[in-house]
Amino acid sequence: MTDQRLIPPCLHDLDVSAWDAGLYLARCRFRPEQLRDNAFQLARVPEPDTLSGAIAKRRCEYLAGRVCAATAGQALTGERLLPALGKDRAPLWPAPLVGAITHSHGRAAALVGHRDQWQGLGLDYEAWLAPRRALRLAGEILTEQERQALQGLDEAEQARRITLTFSVKESLFKALYPLTGRRFYFQDAALDGEDRIRLLTTLSADWRQGEILPYQRRDEEAGVLSWIRVPA
Repeated sequence: MTDQRLIPPCLHDLDVSAWDAGLYLARCRFRPEQLRDNAFQLARVPEPDTLSGAIAKRRCEYLAGRVCAATAGQALTGERLLPALGKDRAPLWPAPLVGAITHSHGRAAALVGHRDQWQGLGLDYEAWLAPRRALRLAGEILTEQERQALQGLDEAEQARRITLTFSVKESLFKALYPLTGRRFYFQDAALDGEDRIRLLTTLSADWRQGEILPYQRRDEEAGVLSWIRVPA
């Protein structure tokens, strides 16, 4: 259990649960307006130099993500292990952990597992996009085939589909970037059916164009949570 004395006032509703075999998910909410100067010290989270001078929202979401990561890792291993911040801003997970962090619209979460079970993990939460904004972003997020698949849906259904696609592609990036070291973008993958995503470009010798990965999702009132697991 997380020591409540380590949770600064800007974080609340911290919860951790067994998510799947060998996986734990920790979630919390955060309020940047309640961030205080001692928040990082109180939570025992080192504040990276790159956050020096950053706005409260950026600092608070980083803190929330690291607290979730430490909470999930502790539930899994019994040790409080924190991922460092890499030069590319991606989390550097300490052995024996692998994981992913997400934060958006006042919500943060971390999915953590053992490296002997999982090569990579991806996790992303997105608030449901409003229909007009979703349609404006569709050309950036969706491939031509994905845009064609929107035909026949009303605006609300289209917005939810675009939001889901956004989330799953973010989860895919978080799962595969640490394994390939190569950045890729929204047009480099496409949803393939209701529970799979397909690579449209080759990232490495192990991750080639046409590779398919299953994804999972949880629809919530305010948004969608998606995650991808890459078995070891």
